[in-house]
Amino acid sequence: MPKRFSAPGLPELNHSQMFAVKSVLQKPISLIQGPPGTGKTVTSASIVYHLAKMNPDQVLVCAPSNVAVDQLTEKIHATGLKVVRLTAKSREALDSSVSFLTLHQQVTNSTTHVELQKLIMLKNEQGELSSNDERKYKTLIRQCEKEILSAADVICCTCVGAGDPRLSKLKFRTVLIDEATQAAEPECMIPLVLGCKQVVLVGDHQQLGPVIMNKKAARAGLTQSLFERLVVLGNRPIRLQVLCRTVSRPLNV
Repeated sequence: MPKRFSAPGLPELNHSQMFAVKSVLQKPISLIQGPPGTGKTVTSASIVYHLAKMNPDQVLVCAPSNVAVDQLTEKIHATGLKVVRLTAKSREALDSSVSFLTLHQQVTNSTTHVELQKLIMLKNEQGELSSNDERKYKTLIRQCEKEILSAADVICCTCVGAGDPRLSKLKFRTVLIDEATQAAEPECMIPLVLGCKQVVLVGDHQQLGPVIMNKKAARAGLTQSLFERLVVLGNRPIRLQVLCRTVSRPLNV
């Protein structure tokens, strides 16, 4: 158990957040309930930092939305951990605050594969490669991706993104899912089937739950999140109490 529960590069935790971090590190299943403004992202990043330091295994961090994944990726990177942000192929061209941490960008910037760099430059200049060079290019890309993913302390992606074939050979004993109350239950199960032994679900089951457009699916129970199901089954969430955002007061004129 660490002596300090705040993580380097992040704001100091308050008592409520420290209690949450300490509790999570000792249990296989943890639910953290944090209403808006309670510092869920900083708390989650601190938890991930300590989980990564206490265990030799990689930590998988997920959320249902790309925005939430990017925000958490940024905070985790600030702690000094080696982080990879895995995105869908369709999003690789999109810019974000953590673009430099994305797998495809780390592959492009890799200096360990000289031949791959030459092929990347050639592809950018010519637009396409010969069939032999294209085969070699794809093989080297896969090899480089595998090396980068294997060397990471933390891999961040959406819940659906956890089903990416590039993660299929990896085992994640520890998984943290942010905004877990906004994810449909099957969505949350995707990251949990990759060898999970310890799971942390962060959210607020008293806020808006999963949005299910199909009426039959909604009636069948998909509007209930995994977080809420575990609460109903008797798992008490750790509640973040103290508001961390500054509330602006109206000026008296």
